[in-house]
Amino acid sequence: MFYAPMRATGCDHPFDDKAFVFEPKLSGQRLILLFINGQVRLYTRHQTDVTRQYPELHNVPINDAADAVFDGELTYVNPDTGLLEPRTVIERYRMLKIPKIREGAAQYPLRYFVFDVLYYNGEDMRNRPLSERKKLLDDILEENAYYRRVTSVETKGVALFEAVKWYGLEGMIAKRKDSLYTDACNDDWQAIIAAPSTITLRTSK
Repeated sequence: MFYAPMRATGCDHPFDDKAFVFEPKLSGQRLILLFINGQVRLYTRHQTDVTRQYPELHNVPINDAADAVFDGELTYVNPDTGLLEPRTVIERYRMLKIPKIREGAAQYPLRYFVFDVLYYNGEDMRNRPLSERKKLLDDILEENAYYRRVTSVETKGVALFEAVKWYGLEGMIAKRKDSLYTDACNDDWQAIIAAPSTITLRTSK
């Protein structure tokens, strides 16, 4: 089963609001990860199966090994500079032959930043509020070299936006704490862009 990713509307300015949490917008590849019966499947927002391209993500660090579906962004963090390099994600995505995939995973290991959990242990979580989904994510996902949880900041969106600009990130996402997860585009999630990305990762068939 494919889970359509939730989309954000645009917002032209940062803001502070107690009803929202704010997250950095990372430049990479949006992926839906399914961990069902111990097996991993990775899908792009266009439903392209890219499981084979990213072997470093095949071991999902879930505490109790229960079935789960995550939403997140696949990135490459340069180990020397600490900066994101979206072009490396594109290069990894285009590697289709097994020897090249293995070589790429060894030389340029990617990192999956998870920001939502859509399904867990037999229950569809999309009709639960974001605050509850975030707490569940913190409880079940152990961080390691390949998996990270996206940090959320409550209320203070303006301060986070300034930090995002300082670090050269693409922008930030404002999310209502009580928002449900839906494939409709609405103001519950709002994208505020700091530095528009000039790189587009085309994954449609």
